[in-house]
Amino acid sequence: MRKINYPLLLIIASAIWIIVSFISCWDKMDFGFWGRVISLILLILAMVITIRDNKKNRKKNGAKKSNK
Repeated sequence: MRKINYPLLLIIASAIWIIVSFISCWDKMDFGFWGRVISLILLILAMVITIRDNKKNRKKNGAKKSNK
């Protein structure tokens, strides 16, 4: 069974939600709208950083295990 990559799933869901927000709220872009968009962008950035760190840790741990 394949392991689910939850950060990637959150990135995809956030990107879809940003697109839906732009489509549904095109006429009323107030502070609440931009707050939602900015929070989703920050969530995407956090998940990208998490994925990078996980890849680095896997490489680092994989190299230690192969040396033993």
